[in-house]
Amino acid sequence: MKLLFALSFLFLTGCSSIFRPYPCGPVLDQEGVQIFKRQNEFLGLKEGVVFADLGASSGYYDAAMAVFLDGVTFYLNDIDRHCLNEKNLSRVLRHYSKIKGRPIQESNTFHYVIGTPTRTRLPENTFDVIFTNATMHVIDYPDSILADLHRNLKAGGNLYVRDEFVYNDEIKKCGSKKCGHQLLQYDPFVKLMIRNGFELDGESHEFGHPIYKFSKVNLQTSE
Repeated sequence: MKLLFALSFLFLTGCSSIFRPYPCGPVLDQEGVQIFKRQNEFLGLKEGVVFADLGASSGYYDAAMAVFLDGVTFYLNDIDRHCLNEKNLSRVLRHYSKIKGRPIQESNTFHYVIGTPTRTRLPENTFDVIFTNATMHVIDYPDSILADLHRNLKAGGNLYVRDEFVYNDEIKKCGSKKCGHQLLQYDPFVKLMIRNGFELDGESHEFGHPIYKFSKVNLQTSE
């Protein structure tokens, strides 16, 4: 599923990079990885930021981001131990360290956390930025996961959701044969986010599928 979204990320932005098959995701060459520099800026990633990627797979997307970053703490989160493990992560980090010109781990810190369908198991009140790519439409218990993400974010933190959405009551399934899930309707998705304490605060359409930025707001409690 993530492979398809990685391909769309580059094809829709006109990039002609070479893909090399790594477990649970491709890696890019020096030309192809350049687009992540612009995406990092949109996500507000800079030195000192604590960042989490929900549905990180092997970490191939995050390692590409780290080519242009120093002093960022990464938490990679997934429910798939086959993809997210030390061996796969080390492999993609070695690949992108060659592009960076020095070991990525010298200036960035990486953790990985295996979650469950209802819980991220990420630490609470920790993250400045949480990002999810091509994952929201396959979450089986979105209210539970979003409630968890609300707790994971610091006050003033932001959640960024990159995914393909459908509009005007269109019904469409994810294009990956391994996925089989229906894509999210945009309006119900925004209502879902609001219900769980997130307010739409920006968007970008520069990176293939849209990225929606949500701010964490206080949840109203009934008396």
